[in-house]
Amino acid sequence: MSTSPLTTTFSVRSLAGELPATVRVSNLFTLLQSAGHDAWNRPAKTQPCFLSAEVGFSQPFDSAAASDKLGEDTVHYGTLSKALLSSLNSYSPLDNGDEADESVQAVLGKLWGDLTGQDLEGQSTGSDKSFFAKGSLGKTVRLLSLTVVLPKASLLGEGINYTATAVFKEDGTVDARAMQMRILKLRVPTLIGVNANEREAKQMVITTVTVEQVARKVDLFTKVEGIVVKALEESSFETLEALGTHLIDCVADGYVNTEDYLVHILMEKPIAVPLADCPIVEVRRLVKDYYR
Repeated sequence: MSTSPLTTTFSVRSLAGELPATVRVSNLFTLLQSAGHDAWNRPAKTQPCFLSAEVGFSQPFDSAAASDKLGEDTVHYGTLSKALLSSLNSYSPLDNGDEADESVQAVLGKLWGDLTGQDLEGQSTGSDKSFFAKGSLGKTVRLLSLTVVLPKASLLGEGINYTATAVFKEDGTVDARAMQMRILKLRVPTLIGVNANEREAKQMVITTVTVEQVARKVDLFTKVEGIVVKALEESSFETLEALGTHLIDCVADGYVNTEDYLVHILMEKPIAVPLADCPIVEVRRLVKDYYR
């Protein structure tokens, strides 16, 4: 079975289209104890964790709606929640010194495999047990998205998350897949602005960094956060447009993905416009990384 190449989350969802029915579980709280890295890049430190799942269906809930009972055309969100918690609690990294086995992606891969019987690249795990019934991927389940959030894994932000998303063909194979890493709302005092008063002192800039098409399987979010924070602290730009472009340059210089990837920078200046929550500027760019 060939592996579907990584693309962006937007592209995967666009391919899925307007789904007629969806079931979600959002922010299921648990503890991550045997994998992942904390805000200081220390491995396997116990920290809070939120799990979210989205199951998009290829057909409406006709049977469940007509009978008012759960059937094969839907999924029980309570059972899905229990399956997610059971999968995470049973995760144990291999004792081989491989950083990839201690990463957030490894945890995400365990969750994905236990639900689908496939790994994150769409290959069969060889297990005859999975949450979704055999044959339901593609025929019933069109889209699956899983997110692992570590709210305490950022020194200056509101946490980090990894999200895996895939669309399935009718035969159950992966049609398109995405892997996204996000560092949420880094709050860094920054010298930024075109007005004379803004050149006199730093103001808070809140920055969210998203990396799409993540191919590296080790945790690199602390490295990316350090790159972005350093660039913000040293900034003397007048415009967010120039600052955002510079931040992508800095990420591209310091983050090696082994494949081309997309960087998305979202910047907020909450003090700049007194009568608005904040002005927001977003910058996206595809980084050509295949040959590095």
